[in-house]
Amino acid sequence: MRQSGLDETKRPRYARPGKGRDGSAGTFPLGHDGEDLDEISTRMRGAARGGNGGGRIYLDGAGRVSEDRSTRVPANDSRYSLSLGHGLAILSSFSAERPTMGIAEMASALSMSRSTTHRYAATLAQLGYLEQNSARRYRLTPRCADVGLAALGSMALHASAHPYLQELRRETGWTASLAILDVGEVMLVERLRGWRGLHEIDLRLGSSARLPVHCTAMGKVLAANLPDEELREMLVDIALPRRGPNGITSKRALRAELDEVREQGFAVDDEELIDGLRSIAVPVPDGRERVLAALDLAVPAALFDVGELVDEFADRLAEAAAGITAELSR
Repeated sequence: MRQSGLDETKRPRYARPGKGRDGSAGTFPLGHDGEDLDEISTRMRGAARGGNGGGRIYLDGAGRVSEDRSTRVPANDSRYSLSLGHGLAILSSFSAERPTMGIAEMASALSMSRSTTHRYAATLAQLGYLEQNSARRYRLTPRCADVGLAALGSMALHASAHPYLQELRRETGWTASLAILDVGEVMLVERLRGWRGLHEIDLRLGSSARLPVHCTAMGKVLAANLPDEELREMLVDIALPRRGPNGITSKRALRAELDEVREQGFAVDDEELIDGLRSIAVPVPDGRERVLAALDLAVPAALFDVGELVDEFADRLAEAAAGITAELSR
């Protein structure tokens, strides 16, 4: 693994705004015949607005209701339940940014009628997956978390990685996390908060929480190790809102950084997700030439600059990742 000893002037991906983050660094074809990904993305969004004109509602891969026919749900597939799809779409529409919703908000978010939305929401409430607060707004119940945690708990990845996360936290005192890539987002499999006082800038995230790809070390590691065609498709669709002070907002700059991450074997979040927080992540291979997950350690930016972060933790994380891979291969 290449890490220490690198000239800091050759680290454009970790530069402050205006020093390599303007998208000018590096020239390479992003699409076929050098097409720019931003232009491709704009063109595809325009084409998608037309819909299929059939009027049928589908549940897409991200759990949203859409008029676009999913390739995984053929129109003549009698096994597909539209009612179940609507119910799952309602559950998936809640997020950390939108923890409660009224019927009107749900209906608007999912492009469903209010009467249909009310019927499905009431059913989910009766089944214990939704509840209403005093303002008659719906929210998810712990039963939803039980389902997600049961799935995560049954994964061999979680079982194999847990001892290594515990050891990382014990040895370093900082927050250790494991994540996978799910529908273009980083999904935490486990996050063990450190004991060294990171709490004032910690995001208080738990298992199954989701984070953006472009501004997290875990996301960049996972994206960089995708097959080329999958990576290109993800870059076409991805949005790049700025979160932290050093966030990447150019697809060209992101692609350049992902190429470097793939070459060196680790990624760094240099206050890109949140001000005051740095992290480093390494890939966790599945033993069959695919990267299954990312292993991450988060530290206060006030205590570690980027070079110190890499020198201190890159090899230790790589050792832990190799141990997890070995456990998975048994």
